[in-house]
Amino acid sequence: MLDLLGDRDTAIVGVLADTHLPYRMHRLPDKIFTVFRDVDLILHAGDVDRIEYLSELTALAPLHAVRGNLHFVDLSDGGRDLPVDLRLSVAGWDVVVNHGGWTGLWSQAGDWFVENLIRPGGERLNQRMAERLAGLYPQADVIVFGHSHLPYRVWHNRTLIFNPGSVCPTERRSPSVGRLYLGYNEIEAEVVPLV
Repeated sequence: MLDLLGDRDTAIVGVLADTHLPYRMHRLPDKIFTVFRDVDLILHAGDVDRIEYLSELTALAPLHAVRGNLHFVDLSDGGRDLPVDLRLSVAGWDVVVNHGGWTGLWSQAGDWFVENLIRPGGERLNQRMAERLAGLYPQADVIVFGHSHLPYRVWHNRTLIFNPGSVCPTERRSPSVGRLYLGYNEIEAEVVPLV
């Protein structure tokens, strides 16, 4: 587990996912730089596409990112050098970042089938991924994920499972990012709309 921020007992973490740069949008929205201006750390929960397009964020705080579903088996350039998951210690809390909780190609293929043929609503997709992630990382205090492009925040026993939504807008979903507050005995997550 990577220990970040040393002995600090509080941290503000900027969280984003699904930027899809430069293929679905050409640059980060300006509001991100305002929302993340005071963060100690930035976590990207996958579907970066081209990591160099996030270099502006590193001027604000250290940036850590994971692969997305498009990069799960190294089928594109954008995630080849990124890990499938990150296991971090931040301000004394165990934080995991994983795009969708797939354990192999077959679990990802199963989700593709559900998403494209059965087409559950975004909330159900988030619930499905949250349950899977909670099973994969039972010791985590916080699990951050992406993929659905829809914000989601739920407590699963003692674990906060959080999706900040997508930076990349879609027809039905407005772009958003998140902020995590990791304090001495509390964890809070906020979704911040970008429009």
